[in-house]
Amino acid sequence: MLTPVPPIECVQARESASARLDGELPELDGVRLDAHLRGCADCRAFAEQAAALAAELRAAPLERPEAPVFTARRRLTQALRLQGAAAAVALVAVAAGSSFVLGRALGTGVPRPVAAVSAASPQNLDADSSQQHLLAMESRFTFVTARGSLHRMPPKTGPAVAI
Repeated sequence: MLTPVPPIECVQARESASARLDGELPELDGVRLDAHLRGCADCRAFAEQAAALAAELRAAPLERPEAPVFTARRRLTQALRLQGAAAAVALVAVAAGSSFVLGRALGTGVPRPVAAVSAASPQNLDADSSQQHLLAMESRFTFVTARGSLHRMPPKTGPAVAI
């Protein structure tokens, strides 16, 4: 035969009784528990049995385990996390460095010709001037890196020349 399921108030009261034994029950919940225990004999019996069992367990002597028990030390896990972060940083540095070396090896050193402005519409002029600007920057970078090392270029003198 199945035992009847206690109402939700009784379930909450039993959880509160257990929390009180652990010292984790807030004061307001303690007042609510006391009010419920005054009117519910089943929950009062549960709370008394739980208190007796907790007192018995606390009074019992501690037993030593037969086999040694090992747990991870907190410092060790923190060190492992730090090593993982350092490995990730090293991996990013290696990827960036190899990308730079590969880019230098594949670069031709010959600047591309700057495209001429085609149509006179404002949209085309804006797109073409952006493209010309990027191509000019690329040719300057190629010139600087083709010499074998990066050198600071002297600033351009004179007014800008429109193409």
